[in-house]
Amino acid sequence: MKLEAESLAEAAAFNERGARAVVSVTPSKLAAVLDTARQYKVAAREIGQVTRGDAFRIQHKGREVINSSLETLRGAWAHSLERTLTAK
Repeated sequence: MKLEAESLAEAAAFNERGARAVVSVTPSKLAAVLDTARQYKVAAREIGQVTRGDAFRIQHKGREVINSSLETLRGAWAHSLERTLTAK
């Protein structure tokens, strides 16, 4: 994912102004989705591409800000409640 619009990487990736949605479409349908958004005066833009691989990467203004293995992220997500409940 490449983020350019916001001044801070955290704001670009996690800012929650108003209603936002992430929509995943095949490249062949991207133009139709963007056209539909324009038709209804909804701001929309492409922010990245889904790729096959073993890592999750985010770039902000050309600089990599997140690069983590899917295994590490899956472990953090799958065991977060357990870790929280057993932490002292």
